[in-house]
Amino acid sequence: MRTFAFRRLQCACAVLLLSAPATAAEFKSESAGTTTIPAAMHRVYVLDAALPHIVDGRIYVLDAADLSLKGMLEAGFAGMMLAAPDRRRIYVATTFYERLTRGKRIDVVQVFDDQTLKVIDEIPIPTRRAQALSYRSLFQRSSDGNVLFIQNATPATSISVVDTASKRQLETPAPGCYGIYPAPTKPLRFSTLCGDGTIGTYTMSSNFQSSERKTSAKLFDTGADPLFIHAERDQDGYVFLSFKGKLLRASLDGESATITETLDIIPPDAADWAPGGYQPFAVDPKSGMAYILMHPGNKDGDHKNPSAEIWAYDLRGKRLVARSRAANLTSLTLSAVDPALLFGINPVDLTIERFTIDASSHQISRAGQIRLGETAALVEAPR
Repeated sequence: MRTFAFRRLQCACAVLLLSAPATAAEFKSESAGTTTIPAAMHRVYVLDAALPHIVDGRIYVLDAADLSLKGMLEAGFAGMMLAAPDRRRIYVATTFYERLTRGKRIDVVQVFDDQTLKVIDEIPIPTRRAQALSYRSLFQRSSDGNVLFIQNATPATSISVVDTASKRQLETPAPGCYGIYPAPTKPLRFSTLCGDGTIGTYTMSSNFQSSERKTSAKLFDTGADPLFIHAERDQDGYVFLSFKGKLLRASLDGESATITETLDIIPPDAADWAPGGYQPFAVDPKSGMAYILMHPGNKDGDHKNPSAEIWAYDLRGKRLVARSRAANLTSLTLSAVDPALLFGINPVDLTIERFTIDASSHQISRAGQIRLGETAALVEAPR
């Protein structure tokens, strides 16, 4: 039996040797090269903190047309991303440690060219920035694009303000407050949500030497119905979403913030439904449509649960117009170029998903996906 088995092995080896030259001839050598992302390509950015190896976060650059992967940027330790298509720049506020997981800490804003994906500048910042999941409101820029705002937490909270041209900086204390919402028309003004239900509004001096704070009246109840820190820009202000499904329209241009309208999106026959996720809704400023990730079985502590449906709510008509099945999404964004496209993160299946919106019915249908990342939380489609 051993002799028979050995002869079979000899025959198999002979066949492999005889076929090797033909197989080898099919292989062609490859050469490395560089390329650039076309300026006209509509992009989708996905930030993955890569929690199992958090020192190695990354940002994926996808083509919005088919979700094909076009490139990747480093995001360091718990990095935050901000795409600025008007400047052809991608800003990443991040942390690096001397020995990867220990040693001297260095915090910087890296500036990438959005076509070559190469670092073209780097701005050192204080080592106090919030090392958190990549919520949009933790890293923002002013209405004119010249100033960056970075959330700090040590755990004491403050905001770092950075002028991208001169690199002048100012740190503004914001005790008990979190999230950054730049004023729509005032480049040196921003607001932040506070734990007592107020909104603090800061106006900075033009020389970046000081800032003045005005505190609003109590505008929401943090105990009964807190707000998600994710907010969306509307034509004349911001839209916030509460844990229990209320949309609050806010005016943040003035020295003190105000709530101009509160809308309850949940009808009586869906009383047990609630919004959830990390980036739980998107707003089309032109049409006034809001798209919200919703799940049933509402209870305390489920405000980050993945979706079962996407609801389309008309902010101007003040009515729910459509409900579409869309399972397991925790982040959602609307294309700034094509209001008929939504992009979402499905952390259960580890996919990035593309959706189309029917113009008349507002029903939402999945139109593609790519399996990507490990712990992605932020998706942006600024062009």
